[in-house]
Amino acid sequence: MNAKTARFTLSLSLAAALLLAPLAAEAKPPKKPRSKQPQQQPSQQPSQPQGEPARAEQTAPAGLDGVDERLWHYQTGAARDALGRFMDQADGNAYVAMAYGRVLDQEKKYGDAEARLRKATEMAPNDPAPFVYLGELYLRQGRNGDDAFRKAAEVARAKGGSEAAYYLGVAQQRLKQYDEAVATLQGARAPAPALIPYQIGVTRAFQENWPAATEQLNRAIEMDSGLAYAYYYRGLAQDKLGHKDLLISDMERFLAIAPNAPEAERAKAIIRSVKH
Repeated sequence: MNAKTARFTLSLSLAAALLLAPLAAEAKPPKKPRSKQPQQQPSQQPSQPQGEPARAEQTAPAGLDGVDERLWHYQTGAARDALGRFMDQADGNAYVAMAYGRVLDQEKKYGDAEARLRKATEMAPNDPAPFVYLGELYLRQGRNGDDAFRKAAEVARAKGGSEAAYYLGVAQQRLKQYDEAVATLQGARAPAPALIPYQIGVTRAFQENWPAATEQLNRAIEMDSGLAYAYYYRGLAQDKLGHKDLLISDMERFLAIAPNAPEAERAKAIIRSVKH
């Protein structure tokens, strides 16, 4: 894979990551009036993105646990099952709307996912998380997510705090503000600790700093061995470092965890090209 192809592949992926990034968001109570700023509706290129829960706004309903971890581990069916009896709240609870949108995203039902994530941004306009996830959804569709990520950064700065800083760092990463993203993430508190080295590792991979990317992704995997996209990005780094056996191992692990991920076919092609 040449550098141009690697950059193209990396720019389309997520933290999905987040997995991918990474990468469940709290929301604002649905009917609470907003004081000064009129709500900005995301246009076709949104002005607001998606992310993890901004717990000061609106938390998950009591009894709804583990959805975020299941999504980071690409356990899409289990995440949907966990949402199960809370689905009737998807139009009134921003956390549920966002989580459901992320499930639909992993199921590649992108139109429905966009509708749910937009709904989450409307219910929680001061939460950067839904805007980050919405921007990542656009990237997966080959659309420009910059407006969404810029809105996420704006909301995160206004909100302040270490949790909002996580979404600010992810938004900066997507906007190609790489050094700023690393500095922000180093002082952030993520929804799960492994997401910090994961996002820093992805950022270093985008910069083509392969040794630094590998170091950070190693840390992320040590902290959470189920973080699907950490293997994908580490595999790309191993390729650039000439470690073909480790490249194959990481791509096979990624496929074992996330066989239906958008990058699955690319991972299979990489393995075939190295083995043959």
